[in-house]
Amino acid sequence: MKIPCPKCGGEVQLRDPEGFPACPYCGVGLVLDRTGVRPHVLYRPRLTAAQILSVLRRWAERRGVSASPGPEPPRLVYYPFWRYAREGPRRLVPAWSTLEMQWAELRLPEAEQVSFDRGLVEGAEVVEPTVPEAAARARVGDDTVLEGDLVHLPVYAAAMRLGNARFGVAVEACSGTVVSASAPGAEGTKTATIRRVAWTVGCGVAILGVGVAVRPFGIAAFAAAVLAVLLYGVLAADGRGSVD
Repeated sequence: MKIPCPKCGGEVQLRDPEGFPACPYCGVGLVLDRTGVRPHVLYRPRLTAAQILSVLRRWAERRGVSASPGPEPPRLVYYPFWRYAREGPRRLVPAWSTLEMQWAELRLPEAEQVSFDRGLVEGAEVVEPTVPEAAARARVGDDTVLEGDLVHLPVYAAAMRLGNARFGVAVEACSGTVVSASAPGAEGTKTATIRRVAWTVGCGVAILGVGVAVRPFGIAAFAAAVLAVLLYGVLAADGRGSVD
């Protein structure tokens, strides 16, 4: 099977439809999607496995817990994303099936980019893309977005003890961003914002109800002040657990 290179137009002989070919003329990495041929980019890690523990310790300290390493060293995994150009920052959409919303909020790192080459990822796990580009583009929700490129981002997966519990965590290996669905304060920023708004509205209604229902005014004001202090404490603690 022969396919045209989207960059230089050269003819590429595709021997393995499930693999990641490269153009023999310009060297660009390619991936064959259901709707066409896409450029395939690899981000090079800036962090080493030895640096991950210090990254996680700083991250845990900001959440008020201690971090200690698990029995196994961090392993390097390359995750696939569809990358879209739009106004403002580029958007990343996971190209594999995942229910963890934290991956959809991951920002594109500033790091070296090269054409995908199997020789550059030897010894690491490479997650194959399973989400078609057209399906990923529909998630962006912008009809003006152009077709995306496939990119593989390096991530260190590790088991860490945070406080008194053990969690699986992931560290994006270019920027050091920590991604985890189970660790303390690791829900997505949108989810955390919605939860804080719900807390604020709910407690505000409660304070108003106390002020209306309780007599005399002095007792009502005292009860409302107590509720306000409790609300502040909850929101402050929740803010310390937000994702970076």
